[in-house]
Amino acid sequence: MTVVAKNDHVKDEDSAARTVATAEQSVDGSELLRLTEAYTARLTAWTEAYQEEWPRQYRAKVEEQVEAALAQRTDGERVAAAAEPDSEFFGISYPWWNILVLGPFQAVTPLGPFRPSKIIRTGEDAFMIVVLWRNPLPLPGGPNPSAAQIMASYEWEVRGETINLSNVTNGPDLTPVTGTFGAGFIDAFVMPIPPGTFPAPVEGRPLLYELNFVMDIKGVGPGLPPFAGYATWVFDPDTEPPFLFVPEAPAGLQHDIPVRFLVYR
Repeated sequence: MTVVAKNDHVKDEDSAARTVATAEQSVDGSELLRLTEAYTARLTAWTEAYQEEWPRQYRAKVEEQVEAALAQRTDGERVAAAAEPDSEFFGISYPWWNILVLGPFQAVTPLGPFRPSKIIRTGEDAFMIVVLWRNPLPLPGGPNPSAAQIMASYEWEVRGETINLSNVTNGPDLTPVTGTFGAGFIDAFVMPIPPGTFPAPVEGRPLLYELNFVMDIKGVGPGLPPFAGYATWVFDPDTEPPFLFVPEAPAGLQHDIPVRFLVYR
C-alpha cells in the first residue's frame, strides 16, 4: 500500500513526543458516536436474527439430549458442564461472549489525514471501535439464564497492545478501558489512538505496527472459569482500489488477522 498524497500541513516536531495522557484529540466526537451507534445497531440486528434462527434449527434437539444426560449428574456436575467460555452441548457450540474491533479510522479532511486510514502520519489522530457481545440466548438444558444475564455484574478490561514489526520490538500500548457489563448484551466504545502514541520515525523509514486487543473478564462467579481472550474478528474500513490484474478489495471483516497500520513522517 502506498500513500498517494501527503499532508501539506506542517506539524511541530515536538507534537510526536506528547504523551497519550496529555494529547488533545481533533477527531469529531459526534462522528465517533455516530459510527459507534451504527455498528452497534448492525450487530444488534444480527444477534436478533441469530436468536430466531438458532432455536429453530437446534434448540429442541439440544434440550432433549442435554436434559437426558444431565439428569444423571449431580448439581455440581451440571454447572460444570455449562461452564466453559464456549460450551459444547452434544456437538452444538454455545458461545458465551466475543469481541469485535473495527478500524483504524481517521477523520479524513482535504488537508489530511488522508485515506487510507491504515497509513497514519506522525501527530495525526486515529481511533478504533470496540464491540463486546454476550449471548442473549438461554443456556440449553433449561430453564436457564443466558450468558448475558449471568455476566451482567462482571467487570471487564480491554487493552490494545502493539508490536513494532519493522524493528521486531514491543510497541506502545493504548490506554486500557474498563467497565461493567450491566443490562443488555452489547457494549460498544471508542478506543482512541491519540497523537504522540507512536514515536516519529526517521523520514524515509516508516514503521509498521501490529495491534492486538486483549480482554479479561473479572469477578466471575462460583462454578465458572476465568473468561479471557483476544479479538480474532476485525473490520477493516479501507477499500483497496484495483491495480494491474489485482481486483478491488472492499472494506469488510477479516478473521485471525491482527490490525496493522503504518506510521510515517
